[in-house]
Amino acid sequence: MAEQLAAANLYFIGPGVGTDGGGWYIGADGKIHPVPGWEARATLELSRAITVLGIEAQLKTPGLAETTIRGLMAFTQKEIAQHVPQGGVLVVR
Repeated sequence: MAEQLAAANLYFIGPGVGTDGGGWYIGADGKIHPVPGWEARATLELSRAITVLGIEAQLKTPGLAETTIRGLMAFTQKEIAQHVPQGGVLVVR
C-alpha cells in the first residue's frame, strides 16, 4: 500500500482550497507541482458531494443510502476522472 501511494500524485481539495487560481499536488518524485485551476464552484460542489456521500453511507434505513448515493457517485466519478489523472489520489478535506 505504501509503495502504491509513493508512486501516485496526491491532489488536495476542500473548503477554500479549490479555486480558479490553480493548486498543487505532490508527485511521485516527492516534489510539489502546480495544477491548473479547477473552476471554484466545481471543486466546492465536488467537495460537498463527497461529504454527503460520507454521511449517506452511515444511513441505516434500508435502500435510502443506495438510492441517494447512486446519483452522487456518477457526478463524483465524472469530476474526479476529469481532473485527477489515472493513478492520482484525491484528498478531500
